[in-house]
Amino acid sequence: MKLWEELTGIKSRCSPETAAAKLEAYFTGERLPDAQKESHTAVVLVDEIDYLVTKQQTVLYNFFDWPTRALEVGSQRRLIVVGVSNTLNLPDRLHPRVQSRIGTRRCLFKSYNYKEIEAILKAKMKQASPDYEVFDSDAIIFASKKTAAMSGDIRKAFHICRAAAEMIMNDLTSGSIERSKPIVLIKDVLKVSRESFNSAKSRAVSLCTPFEVLLLVALASLSKSTGREFGGFDVEEIMTKMDAMANAVGDPMYSPAPTLSETLGILTRLGEVHLISVQTPQNASISYRASLAGSGGAWPLVSMVMDNVAVVLALKGTPHHQLAQKYLAMNRFG
Repeated sequence: MKLWEELTGIKSRCSPETAAAKLEAYFTGERLPDAQKESHTAVVLVDEIDYLVTKQQTVLYNFFDWPTRALEVGSQRRLIVVGVSNTLNLPDRLHPRVQSRIGTRRCLFKSYNYKEIEAILKAKMKQASPDYEVFDSDAIIFASKKTAAMSGDIRKAFHICRAAAEMIMNDLTSGSIERSKPIVLIKDVLKVSRESFNSAKSRAVSLCTPFEVLLLVALASLSKSTGREFGGFDVEEIMTKMDAMANAVGDPMYSPAPTLSETLGILTRLGEVHLISVQTPQNASISYRASLAGSGGAWPLVSMVMDNVAVVLALKGTPHHQLAQKYLAMNRFG
């Protein structure tokens, strides 16, 4: 209904079904007088398109079917749909009828680096408080580097800074700390970031499914055995390691190892909760991914955001403790 109102400027109360029928006629040119068939192209940007993945996926189907139908009937009204998703494998989760309607062009966005996060934070703080610096410059740099190392998600940086500012204000109000002026220091951001990242992540790891744990331990083991601290690992390396681990352990809950589609789903879920870092390099090789999935775009490199000790401790007391001990044994660290 909202799309219909924006396209036509007609404010009307109608059901979603009626609005869909009107949009069908609008873009296909059916049941419209000649005077209303003027040439027109609409570009619709659908953010957070993941939330439209319902059981029937009717809304998604309509969005991507109308551009196709408009071309088929030679309509003068065209629709271009650009969807923004937080998940890597969204097309794989769609019904075949929806997959047949979406285009093949994908644009993968890299996470923010710490310089970009620092610039955004400084701009936001200047906008919120133009005459008074609430944060020490070192505190901003620390929050930026911490966020970039963990996820690159700017929302996490906002959360850390807001929580640190609120903590200082509460402490000043209660009289538990004394400062010449209410400014957030690096030690305040450090305290908040530790609470925000470590406790939440450890809890999240302890609640992971067997396949998610298998991927996390495989990734941590790769990092440990190769000594590769930067750059990450591609999907092929991770899947090969998971398969080897599943066969070696012989536990049914890890076998058979995840398929490519399942692995992409796991990467998406773990990336969304920031247990891993998923980044797309500018010059990524696509031969392996293209041969398996038919993708024409670069696929990501994956790296850990927690150290191996933290993973082992998080899995202590869970059914996966033996797996973590086998591949990330405490006496092997260092």
